Amino acid sequence: MIFWFIIPMTTGAFGNYLIPLMIGARDMAFPRLNALSFWIFAASGIFLYLGLFLGFGPNAGWFDYVPLASRLYDPGRNIDFYSLGLLFNGISSTLTAAQFIVTMFKYRAPGMSFNRIPLFCFAFLAASFGLLFALPSLSVDLIYLFLDRNIGTWFFSPAHGGSTLLWQHLFWFFGHPEVYILIVPAFGIATEIIPALTQRKMIAFPLVAVAELLVVFIGFGVWAHHMFSTGIPQTTLVFFAGATAMVIIPSSIQVWAWSSTIFAGLPKFKTPLLFIVGFILFFVIGGLSGVMFVAIPFDQQVTDSYFVIAHFHYIIFGAAVFPIFGGMYYWFPKLTGRMYFERPGQISFWLIFIGTNLLFFPMHIVGLLGMPRRVYTYPGGMGWTAYNVVETIGGFITLAGILLCLGNLVASYRRGPRVGHDPWHGPTLEWTVPSPPPEYNFAVIPTVTSAYPNWEGVALDGDPLDGGHEQLQTSFVDARRAQLVRMPHSSPWPIVFALVLSGLFAVLVVQKYGVAAIFAVVLGLTLVAWHSEEAPTLEPALHGRTAAWWGMAMVIAAEATLFAMMIGSYFILRFKNLAWPPRGIPDPHLVVPLVMLGVLLLSLVPVRLAFSAARDGLPARARSLLLAALVVQAGYFAMEVRLFSDDLHRFTPQTHAYGSIYFTLLGASHAHVALGLLLDLWLLWKLSRGLTQYRLNGFHAISFYWLAVGAITTAVTLTTLSPAL
Repeated sequence: MIFWFIIPMTTGAFGNYLIPLMIGARDMAFPRLNALSFWIFAASGIFLYLGLFLGFGPNAGWFDYVPLASRLYDPGRNIDFYSLGLLFNGISSTLTAAQFIVTMFKYRAPGMSFNRIPLFCFAFLAASFGLLFALPSLSVDLIYLFLDRNIGTWFFSPAHGGSTLLWQHLFWFFGHPEVYILIVPAFGIATEIIPALTQRKMIAFPLVAVAELLVVFIGFGVWAHHMFSTGIPQTTLVFFAGATAMVIIPSSIQVWAWSSTIFAGLPKFKTPLLFIVGFILFFVIGGLSGVMFVAIPFDQQVTDSYFVIAHFHYIIFGAAVFPIFGGMYYWFPKLTGRMYFERPGQISFWLIFIGTNLLFFPMHIVGLLGMPRRVYTYPGGMGWTAYNVVETIGGFITLAGILLCLGNLVASYRRGPRVGHDPWHGPTLEWTVPSPPPEYNFAVIPTVTSAYPNWEGVALDGDPLDGGHEQLQTSFVDARRAQLVRMPHSSPWPIVFALVLSGLFAVLVVQKYGVAAIFAVVLGLTLVAWHSEEAPTLEPALHGRTAAWWGMAMVIAAEATLFAMMIGSYFILRFKNLAWPPRGIPDPHLVVPLVMLGVLLLSLVPVRLAFSAARDGLPARARSLLLAALVVQAGYFAMEVRLFSDDLHRFTPQTHAYGSIYFTLLGASHAHVALGLLLDLWLLWKLSRGLTQYRLNGFHAISFYWLAVGAITTAVTLTTLSPAL
C-alpha cells in the first residue's frame, strides 16, 4: 500500500511527469538514473510478490516486530523476502528522492527563484528530503534483521546483549515521518487544484510553503509516539507527546489556507475540487482523532485497537489518496489532450466519499468497544457485528466508486472531447505547453517572474534549444542561467543493472553468498560500461555547483544518515549493557587505529589538490596527485583489513551484540573506503584519455565523496574506540 502504490503514484505518476513541466525543465536531472529507479521499483515489486506466490509472503505484520520476526519464531524465508524486498525498493525510493531534489535545485527556469517555486514542488521537495533521511533508518533495521536471521548476529536478542526495542526505535524513526512523506504530496496536489478551480492565488503562499517543509521536519521528532505502551520512561513519553502536538501547527496553517482560498475565490465544484474538499474533511477528521493520541493514557488504552486503524486510514486513504484521484482528473486533459466526462466523475467522487466514511468511521466505535487490530474473526455477542457489516458495505461502495473512476478515465481517453492546452486556466507552467506535452516539454526555456507565471506572463525570449537533448542548469537560489548541458539519451544499462541487482537479491534470499559476490562484481562492470559513454557539457558552469556535485551531496546525505543510525544503535546497545565490551572480549586497540585514521585523513589532501589541478587544466599533475592518494588509501585499506581479520580471531559478530555492532560498523566503513578506491581507479582511467568538462564534474563529485568518507570513518573509528578512550 505504501511502497508499491502511494509512493509510486505520487512520485512517479505526478512528480516525474509534472515537476519538469512546472519548473520549466526539459527532463529530470539524471534521466538514466531516473530510468534505473523505475526498473528497480518494478523488479522489487516482482521480487516481493514472487515470495507471496511461492508461499513466503511476509507474515509478521507490516511493521514486523521482533522477536516474532526472528528465525526462532519464523524459520521460513518469509521475513527474508520482507527485509530484502524493502531494501531493494528503498534503493529506488532513495534515487527518486535525490532526483527530485537535484532537479528542483538546478533545473528551474530562469527567474524561478526559491520564492517562486510552485507549492506543488515545495511539497515534493519536503517529501524527497523526508525519504532521503528516513529510509536509511529502515534500511539499517532491515540489515540488522537479515544478519540476525542468516548470519547469527544478536542485534535484537536481549539474552545476548541486544534489544527488541532497538527494532522499534529504528522502524518508527522511519515510520512516523513516512506518514507525512506520504501525505505531503497530497498537500501539493491540493495547492495546485484549489487556485485553478477558484481562480484565486493561494492565500498565505509563503506560510503554506514553510508549513509543507515543517510537517516533515517535525515528523522526525515524534517516532516514539508509537511506543507509548512499551514501558519507556515517563519523561520520554511527555516529550514525544509534546512533539506530536507540534505537528498540529503547520497542518492547521495549511487547512486554513486551503479553506480560505476556496471561500475567497469563485470555486467551480468540478470533480477535481470535489476530491480536494473531501480530502480536507478527511484530513481534519483524521487529524482530530490523531490529536487524541497526544493524551498518553488514552493512547495506551486504544493502542492496537481498531480506533488506530480508523485514524490511520482517514489519513492514509482519505487524506493521501483522495488528492490522487483529484489530480488524476485535474491533469487528465494535460496528459491526454481530452477532457474527462464530468457527470460520471462526480458520481465516482460521491461513491468513494460515502463508501470511505462507511468503511472507516465505524472503526472508531468498535475500537473504543475493544476490538483489537489484526483479527479476521471474533466471537459473536461482542457488540461489533453491526458495525463491521456497515464497514463491509462501505468497502464495496468504495470499490464501486474506484472502478467507476478508472472506467471514466479509460472511456474519456478514447472518446472524451478534445481540449486546448489550458482548459482550467491554470496558474503554472505546464498549462503553457500543448496537451499532451511534446517530448522536449519546452522548445524555448521560459523566463518567469511569478509563482503563477501562466497568470502573470511568461517570457519566451531565449534561444531555442535545438541541438538535441539539451537542458539548461540554473543557479541554486535565484535561478540565474549557469550552464547548458547535453543530457544522455536512452540506454540499455539501467534495465541491465536492475536485472543484475534482482539476481543479487534473489541469491541472498537463498543464502548463496558466493554467488552474490559474483553478482556484485557484475554490477560493478555494468556501471563501468554505463559510464563509458559520456554526455558532453556544452559550456562551463557560470554560477554555483553542478548537478553532479549536488547528486553526490544527496548520496552523501543518505549515507551519513545511515551511519548516524548505526552509531546511534551502537550507543543504545552500549547503554543497555552493564559491561561494554562484555567480559571475555578485550577493549579495542587504541594507538594503531588512530594512526591509520590520521593516514586516511592526510590522503584527502592530494585528492583535493588533484581536483584543483584538473580544474586549472593540468591533467598530468592531477593524475600524479590522484595516484599518490590512491597508493596511500590502498595501504590504509590493506592495513584496516588486516586489523579487522585480527579482531575476528579474538571475537566474532556471533559472540555478543557488541561483536555484532562492532563488525557491522567497521565493515560498512571499510566498504565505503573500498568504493572510493574503485572511484579513484575509474577516474584515473578517464583522465588517461584526456580532461573534459564531464570528467571534471565527476572529479569534483569524487573528491567530495572522499571528504565524506573521511568524516564517516572518523565518526566510526571514535565510536568503536570509545570503550578504550
